[in-house]
Amino acid sequence: MRFEYFLTLLKNSQFIIGNSSAGIREAPYYGIPIINIGTRQQNRAVHADIINVDYSEESILKALKIIDAHTIQNSNSDFGEGNSAQLFLESLKDSSIWDINHQKQFRDL
Repeated sequence: MRFEYFLTLLKNSQFIIGNSSAGIREAPYYGIPIINIGTRQQNRAVHADIINVDYSEESILKALKIIDAHTIQNSNSDFGEGNSAQLFLESLKDSSIWDINHQKQFRDL
């Protein structure tokens, strides 16, 4: 699916459920409620209004029962402050960055 079509679909969604980064990054921008399942997005900057649940049927069903009443507060700082290139360069200059486990992880710097 083309990304533009996906964003149109997302913008018109009632909510999003799963473990995709789209639920963590794009959905809050549109004010779409999110049920994030599991630990795949662990250590990633997450919006405070995301409903995080484990993999159990019980916790997923509980979240589904409250999702219609759940609202997202829009935030202007979700995508940083426009200085990512400088922060990235500083990270590369810091020798400790090269000691990080190579397993995919998300960290705020």
